[in-house]
Amino acid sequence: MNIIIKIGVISLIYIISALLLKSYRPEFVFLLRVFCVVFVISLVSGYISSFLSDLLSIFTVFNIESIHISLLFKVVAITIISDLISDSLNDAGEATVSNIVVLISKFIILFMTMPLINSLIIFCLKLIE
Repeated sequence: MNIIIKIGVISLIYIISALLLKSYRPEFVFLLRVFCVVFVISLVSGYISSFLSDLLSIFTVFNIESIHISLLFKVVAITIISDLISDSLNDAGEATVSNIVVLISKFIILFMTMPLINSLIIFCLKLIE
């Protein structure tokens, strides 16, 4: 609960700073946004590492292969990064480029998961036989 309050305060400080800065030096608002995102991610990184270690221990209990675990983390990372890029492009008024980034990230995820989809299809075909 304490982390949510910190993120809320940081966000409020960012909003006020961005509104004030926009009227004087609008070119620095993007840098302020990047600084705020990096600061919040660094604030949450301890929780993320704890969550990932708990998740890895759950995966080892159920004997899930490490290839699938790394694929899951890569897909989540691509989704988060493309969402941040897309939101930044939308804020800059570049909705078309934002949509292209989202589309390309979906294709990348599809291409990355093709071996898993292939394994799933083979598994289903073996169950049918």
